[in-house]
Amino acid sequence: MRYDEGRELIGILEQVEDPRHRRGIRYRFADLLFICVYAVLAGHSEASEIAFYAELNLEYFKEMTQIKRVPSHDTFSRVLRMVSFESLSGSLGAWLEEMFPELSSRYEGRKVLHIDGKAVRSASEKGKGEPPRYLLNAMYEGESIGLKLWEVGEKENEITCLPEYLKLFELKDTIVTIDAIGCNKTVVDAIVEGGGDYILPVKENQKGLLRTIEGKIEKLKETGEYGKLPCVEQMSKDHGRMEKIKVTLIEDTGFIYEELGLKSFFGTIARIGVIEKKIRQMKDGKEKKSQTRQVIITSLERISVENLLKIKQAHWNIEMQHWVLDMQLNEDGKRARKDQALKNSAMLRRFCLMMKKRDVQYSEKPMKRFLMANEHDIYRIEQLLFGGN
Repeated sequence: MRYDEGRELIGILEQVEDPRHRRGIRYRFADLLFICVYAVLAGHSEASEIAFYAELNLEYFKEMTQIKRVPSHDTFSRVLRMVSFESLSGSLGAWLEEMFPELSSRYEGRKVLHIDGKAVRSASEKGKGEPPRYLLNAMYEGESIGLKLWEVGEKENEITCLPEYLKLFELKDTIVTIDAIGCNKTVVDAIVEGGGDYILPVKENQKGLLRTIEGKIEKLKETGEYGKLPCVEQMSKDHGRMEKIKVTLIEDTGFIYEELGLKSFFGTIARIGVIEKKIRQMKDGKEKKSQTRQVIITSLERISVENLLKIKQAHWNIEMQHWVLDMQLNEDGKRARKDQALKNSAMLRRFCLMMKKRDVQYSEKPMKRFLMANEHDIYRIEQLLFGGN
């Protein structure tokens, strides 16, 4: 090999447990994983594609590994199905932390962890009536989606899985954002008990809380006090569409406890944000107007209205990366479903996202260009993995 295995990626992959029976083994397990890593950085995460990628670059992999001939697609399929997801994701995650500096943003010394669920529709057998399979994903603000995944079981839902998923992260000095499904006692207790804080939207799944807050907003507006509260406004214009966002911060949350008591998680609500959005746009030659209002709650007592808006808007970044996974890496169309194949393939695609984020030349460019550049020049992947940036 060209590199010191103890310091480089293949040395890390050698720490992943080989689940195969010793009899009949033709290839080192770490070498097969090594090829999978290269292939996913060129845009290939299915077994048949990985095998063909190995065939096209056989001479290179002969030099870099102990492989002497092309493994079949069945071999790569077994690897993705059998390898321990926890072991592989842990090893690659440790390698990323060692090789690359932290990119995450901080707000007054706190990290921000965004969590969201995502469907992988083609991984279920629709003909047998199977529902789409769901994965919980997380990303630190400033980073890309991480390698820690959690599959929502067939007889589970996101609410029951979230507390266990949160245990995978160090929550101290961390602000957690989740969509409305996280606005419940089970999830909030897990965040607070872990030493973290939360920013969560309040919707119809918490009808009593939502009605209480909306009632307070109307009273504040009637008395004129609402206009005196801390607020910030943003305006954007684009192709005949004008959007105005106003965020108001309610700092006195005592009315919640007076009306609802300290039951559930209400005792941890320290501030309330009210996001009012007005949109004007031209459609079919006519001006159309729309207006929405969203309520968000947080356990943070010391947070500016400006940072509250920034963190809330930043949560959309994880949804944007879900779009990249589906539109650029075709995740929703992937059919790998047996054993650990779904999670391992999904994790490798997220590894690809993280490596793109660390690529100085292509971090701000479309994913397709990053993949095309890597597929065109395998030595570019080598430089990305071993040469640093």
